[in-house]
Amino acid sequence: MRKIVNNSGTSLVEALVSVVIFLMIMTGFYSVATVGDNSFQVNRVQIELQQELRKSMEAMISDLRMAGSASVIDVPANDTWYTSITFRKPVGIVAGSINWDSNTIQFLRGGTGGVQLQRVYNGTTRVVSQYISTLQFRRLSADPDRLEVQLVGQRNSTKGVPVTYNLDFDIQLRN
Repeated sequence: MRKIVNNSGTSLVEALVSVVIFLMIMTGFYSVATVGDNSFQVNRVQIELQQELRKSMEAMISDLRMAGSASVIDVPANDTWYTSITFRKPVGIVAGSINWDSNTIQFLRGGTGGVQLQRVYNGTTRVVSQYISTLQFRRLSADPDRLEVQLVGQRNSTKGVPVTYNLDFDIQLRN
């Protein structure tokens, strides 16, 4: 009688080597996926910050371009940074002179957690944007009709990574 010997199976050592190789490949895939997800979350927060700062910039530019350098109340042209600005807008011209609104407009940082850009006019406060960590205004003594504005937005991603975005711009005031 003939015996059939079949040695085509895998040994325990071969199975363990296969499992180790598979785990190394899966660890690599997991690392790449984690890095990609973190990058996606940070980019998403950065885009949100850019949109918030752009919204802030557009709101301030639309109001401040109409303000004259003489109508800015609390940011003198002395090269110093200030954290808020109060000004008046023109309401018309009578006999060649500008009539200014009796109510002031103010931009400042405040609100919930002190991270909102707020616009205060005639006793009404409106939130313009969120996540504002720094708001500064400056007029240079050499050019008092130009207003420099610094905005910094800061927010954490869902993974807890802090994201910061800066936006600096100038506004030409009426003379």
